[in-house]
Amino acid sequence: MKNFNIKSIFIIPVLFAVATSCVNGDHYSAPDLSGDCSNLTATKPVTAVTSNATAAYKKYEDADIIEAYVTSSDEGGNFYKSISLVSTDGTVGFSMPIDAYNLYNRYEPGRKVFVNMKDRYYATEFNSTIIGSLFNNDTPDNPSDDKVGRISANDYKNILKASCTKVDEDQIVKHLTINEAKSNQYLNMLIELDGVQFSDASNGKMYYDASLNSLGGATNHNITDINGNSLILRVSSFATFAADVTPRGSGKIRGVMTKYNNDFQFMIRTINDVKIENPRLQAFFSQDFESITATGANQFINLPGWSNVSLNNGAKKWEARIFSSNKYAQLSAFGSGETNMNTWLITPAINMDNTTNELLLFGSKIGFANGVAVTVLISTNYDGSGTAAAVNAATWTPLNPTMAPQTQSYPTDFVSSGPVDISSYNGNVHIAFRYVGSSTGINSTYQIDNIKVYGAQQ
Repeated sequence: MKNFNIKSIFIIPVLFAVATSCVNGDHYSAPDLSGDCSNLTATKPVTAVTSNATAAYKKYEDADIIEAYVTSSDEGGNFYKSISLVSTDGTVGFSMPIDAYNLYNRYEPGRKVFVNMKDRYYATEFNSTIIGSLFNNDTPDNPSDDKVGRISANDYKNILKASCTKVDEDQIVKHLTINEAKSNQYLNMLIELDGVQFSDASNGKMYYDASLNSLGGATNHNITDINGNSLILRVSSFATFAADVTPRGSGKIRGVMTKYNNDFQFMIRTINDVKIENPRLQAFFSQDFESITATGANQFINLPGWSNVSLNNGAKKWEARIFSSNKYAQLSAFGSGETNMNTWLITPAINMDNTTNELLLFGSKIGFANGVAVTVLISTNYDGSGTAAAVNAATWTPLNPTMAPQTQSYPTDFVSSGPVDISSYNGNVHIAFRYVGSSTGINSTYQIDNIKVYGAQQ
């Protein structure tokens, strides 16, 4: 329903990506650079270059040196003739196209490197800075199509110097959600996503699968989280793990964030970047209110198995509302004339016997707020009859989800309220959204949508 809330060889770090198992920094062992490593001194920060980069390429004239850590690796064949890097302070990433193979033997993840900027060309492509050499696009008489391209195999070792320092990549990885990671500020940085899994379409398929969304010699898989957010995971047909099968569970995936046009593309380096060790989570209960036909003021929710009941015989109950073609549950005591509103919206029985690791998730909005009116509770002994007496007779336990912030204005997007761990419950449970307020007191407007319970099938 709704969510809360390469072609070019010169682009961000190259072409392809995808994976299956998280790795610590020790996975990429340090090459023996004794006698062949450098201890130079940076004369400029990376931002001195990136902040001046534009879509039109520039030539760096001064003999400055910048330093950074390597984040990518071509060991697994998913990166091709390109290195991604992040500044040593972790604030900005960039990439360097290089016309050479097996770059990981010298520039492995976590290796600090020095870049000699003298006579380097640099520009921004797809919101990220690339540093390289001038490529004339095989038209030397037409400079208008020149761009930043690969540094030659003869030159790159003099331009990109491996230092004698290597840090564990755990020191430079950023732990983010999918939504957080899809931001230009994280391009070329090393990122780890937790609580993710391959989409149903990609689940159990080969990493490179021409029958799926495959373009430019690579497959664009989708990885998802339980909030419904998704991200492209791109895998090259030349990846050493291209014929491996994507794991069916959920867990962590580590990789480098890249971008092509407007698409963020997550690139794993080797299959060891995917650590899928937990059961796959599926929504076994879901309600998005889209089946309701009558919406608006006093159009009270009346769905099979649901209870919508006022404990004080009030006239106001949870209403079905619609905005921008999206339906949801709404209640406010404002203008109700009720001085002691106590109204409950309760789910049908949700059976927990055939699943494990259950999580509750829903979206919430709060507008015109003047206090907390809604609490979320769970019961194992509510009889589902929809009477005030039955609600009062049941035992209810607060769940304490993260609700939307209290605002005077009205939010545009639903806030993901969860996940809330309800795995300790067995048998049938009911989940309730209780509104307590009054027309003269707390009368904030609450909206609830996309109620889901996830679990791993036993």
